[in-house]
Amino acid sequence: MMKNSNTVIKLLLLAMIATVIIFTTYMPPQSQYVSQISDIPIRPTSTKIQLSILNKTKIVLLTYPQLWGFRFTMGRLGFINAGCEVTNCLLTTNHSYVKDYNFDAFLVHTPTQRKGPWILPNRRPDQIFIMFSTEPPDHMPRLDPFEDYFNWTMTYLPESDIPLPYGRIEPLSGAPNTEIERLGIQEHIRLSSVNPAKGKTKLAIWMVSNCHARSNRMQYVRNLQKYVDVDIISNEGKCGGQDLCPKKRKGATCYDIIEKTYKFYLAFENSICRDYVTEKFFDSIGRNLVPIVLGGANYSMIAPKHSYINALDYSPRQLAEYLKEIDQDDSLYAEFFWWKPFYRVVNLHQTNKESFCNLCAALHETPAEKRVAKGLQKWYFEGSHCLVKPKFDST
Repeated sequence: MMKNSNTVIKLLLLAMIATVIIFTTYMPPQSQYVSQISDIPIRPTSTKIQLSILNKTKIVLLTYPQLWGFRFTMGRLGFINAGCEVTNCLLTTNHSYVKDYNFDAFLVHTPTQRKGPWILPNRRPDQIFIMFSTEPPDHMPRLDPFEDYFNWTMTYLPESDIPLPYGRIEPLSGAPNTEIERLGIQEHIRLSSVNPAKGKTKLAIWMVSNCHARSNRMQYVRNLQKYVDVDIISNEGKCGGQDLCPKKRKGATCYDIIEKTYKFYLAFENSICRDYVTEKFFDSIGRNLVPIVLGGANYSMIAPKHSYINALDYSPRQLAEYLKEIDQDDSLYAEFFWWKPFYRVVNLHQTNKESFCNLCAALHETPAEKRVAKGLQKWYFEGSHCLVKPKFDST
């Protein structure tokens, strides 16, 4: 009896804390969670033997400065500002270093290497060549020509030598430990006066630039629009949308506008591949929005339960019916925000800092781990299990 009483008391306390925090958060909306991201400390590289910054500066050459998924500052300043434990590295795109072969590591942006490997005839044995990519397989050249070319990998895949994810969601110290605790908080939020839907006048929105993605997301959205209103924002009116938001120029401003008006955001990936989850998911879930995802990742391993809706669990018509049900009941919508006081969202800028800090630390190992990356084609392509142009029936 005493054990059951303690459990009930703990559930009530967790639910009360969640209600207070969510109520004070909404209003103002979730945008304050995004501003907290920059204060998250860097995770040090585990099992790395790190050297003093008095050691020789490691020069890291990058193929091009404007790369998708790249959010790090050039020079040595980036490593210092990121708070890296080892800062004695210099990131550059100055290819004059190539002429003298005066670099320690070469980050080769593989998606742009359509003509094959970048061959340096006098490549030194101690130089580390790194496969760098945040793109899915269908945006990459075949990797057979790169066999025995790279030493390390730095990609969005978690098993890379230097993982470079688009984001993550971390539990805080007060996060519930059991499903019973989670359901208790979720139910308490539903019955409370918390109302994240307040002031929202529209149902769903999708921001898109590629209308012909291999995920066939365009077909899903078109079929979904047969049953519910889904607004589309795109540059120059592509994909049947409207150019209403300067996303490329002011992405944060765009989300500020969206989260005040819309309840759901379509975080539909351009490729449905294993572990491929981009910033569109992390940027939206960190806001006063419920993301609807379409991708190949196991989202239950990435985000708290009942914080998103997986479009692949429904046909477009079924999803439309579910959205209508939620839209008509603000308490059901509020349940999707139960997790906000207990977790934090880490965005692409922060994960870039962590990954490049880990890269610098790895280059300063004694000695640096030197190996040859083999089987890249099988790992990156076949192992990603991508779905190509799946069919989404409108019924």
